[in-house]
Amino acid sequence: MLRKALFQVLMVVVLLTTLALPGRAAGAGLEPTPSPLDNYGESFTFIGDLEDGTFVLVQLSLTNLGPGSRHGICRASVLKPGQRAWTPQKKVGEKEWSYDVTSGTLQVGACTARSAGGFTRVEAPLDGGRVALEYAAPVQPRSPEGSDVEVGSARYRHEVTLAFSPLRVTLQLPKAAEETRVGGGYADHTRSTIAPAKLAKRWVRFRALRGGERLVLLAREGQDGEFGPVYEWEEGGSPRLLEHFTLSREGAKERSVWKVEVFGDGGAALVLRSTQLLKRDAPVEDLGVLAGLVKPVVGSPVTYLHRAVLERAGKPPLAGLMEVTLEGDQ
Repeated sequence: MLRKALFQVLMVVVLLTTLALPGRAAGAGLEPTPSPLDNYGESFTFIGDLEDGTFVLVQLSLTNLGPGSRHGICRASVLKPGQRAWTPQKKVGEKEWSYDVTSGTLQVGACTARSAGGFTRVEAPLDGGRVALEYAAPVQPRSPEGSDVEVGSARYRHEVTLAFSPLRVTLQLPKAAEETRVGGGYADHTRSTIAPAKLAKRWVRFRALRGGERLVLLAREGQDGEFGPVYEWEEGGSPRLLEHFTLSREGAKERSVWKVEVFGDGGAALVLRSTQLLKRDAPVEDLGVLAGLVKPVVGSPVTYLHRAVLERAGKPPLAGLMEVTLEGDQ
């Protein structure tokens, strides 16, 4: 029971700790680079914000965390307005995942991601349902300055593989008819050999993926109080480096309302305000009495996913998705 619970937590932690490499050919951005180190974890994360308000995520991951090594994990999340979340996941062994250099396809169990011919397609058939994401662009890995984090000899690296792309999603939830929706898409790739509890004190991520203006923002505060990476990236431009952020909230847990101020050279550059909670993830907290056995390995990460608004001087408010991840919900 403990082994099963621990691995369920580790699968979520791989997601929450969602590589800076030189530019590479399309498709090559889906090739993993496994490590023998115990804290190794690598994730390819694909996100969609659809026109009807549905949030979609598919993640293909590899990790040595937990019993054994070189596990593969396929995970999906579909949050439809007014409906219960669908969040299936599947763990596979080392022999059940692969990367094919010729086709540029990463396969984890029955889940696949492939980038070729100007498109990227991701498919996750899980637990009697299926979600397929079709991006109208190939993966184009790019890492803003500061995307490397080092803790001792361990390292975390981050790259954006699809910053802004039109997206078509096909959904077939269990016992429901197939449906197709369109929206905006984003994808990234992370690789880490840092113990999850030591990687960050908190993260803020914002993604405006629909509408006439699209933008992504990433900000991390380390356990040592240092910040980085911190940047915003508008479609059609280059990533703009920022310096640090402050985070405040009113309320607790599901009643939390967040305000984030992100600062650059000229003072307060950006203000984020949450407007609607979509989901709160607290995998270690949910273990109850078993949490004390798990915390030394993975810490106690808690992630809030909200609808939010970005405010900038001289520009209209910009709506998007905001994630706030804390090491312990204090």
